[in-house]
Amino acid sequence: MKKILTIDGNNLVHRVYWVANNMKKKSENFHVYMFLNAVKSYTDMYKADKVICVWDEKPDYRKNKRKELLEEYKGNRDYDSSVHSKNELIKELLQLMGIPSIYPRDFEADDTIGIIDGYFYDDEHIIVTVDKDLCQLISEDTVVYDPIRKYEINLDNFIEKLKYDPEDFIKVKALQGDKSDNIPGLKGFGKVKIGKFLDGIIRLTDEENKIYSRNLKLVTLTKDQDEENYVIKQLKKCSFDSDFTKFISLCEKYYFKNIVNHDQKWFTTFFEKNRLLDILS
Repeated sequence: MKKILTIDGNNLVHRVYWVANNMKKKSENFHVYMFLNAVKSYTDMYKADKVICVWDEKPDYRKNKRKELLEEYKGNRDYDSSVHSKNELIKELLQLMGIPSIYPRDFEADDTIGIIDGYFYDDEHIIVTVDKDLCQLISEDTVVYDPIRKYEINLDNFIEKLKYDPEDFIKVKALQGDKSDNIPGLKGFGKVKIGKFLDGIIRLTDEENKIYSRNLKLVTLTKDQDEENYVIKQLKKCSFDSDFTKFISLCEKYYFKNIVNHDQKWFTTFFEKNRLLDILS
């Protein structure tokens, strides 16, 4: 059983960009350096055999299908292009490290990660994100690592960390809505009323049920067959091959001195396995 580490790329680039941007001494590419270091720390922590980075960007652009259910979906988010100005450089460096980038088409990164989770169903899967929506994937073989709070959410601590049983998690999300995604919840449904609904003590009105049913579709990861085929096609074509020489050369070009000065540590984490495979093949 291999260990597959999947990183929410947009989530990570947002976090490192604003940390780097708030530093007194700013450097144009410092958040790229921070991104790489974060990826290395997660890979070392879990001793991952394969690492994948998933992005919300769509090379083959199509409108997010969730907009068909709710036009205002994620309409409250401000897009700052400066955050993503170095994404192509990040992806180039990741590929040299043997880390492919995977994209959605009709949906979004969360759905892509869900499809990856199913694709590697025989392996252990670690998802790195602060997005709690992905906790619906948690199982005996799948965990979510929260890089801000620095803890793992798994089946053993699911209730402790998220306050509800795994089987009720999506129901609660649909009842509460999600302010960050601009999904309105049901009015008056606080913890007590949610508990009564889950226990079958109260039922939803027709209007409440309409909102609840829509929200379930919005917060549940897609099972769309075309989307799944699109993502799996990328997974089958993607390369986990790495190139140590080119990686270090690019790090030298962008003055990532700490990586260059500790290149053997990076070699051990990302390049040694591929080198051994080349020797044995």
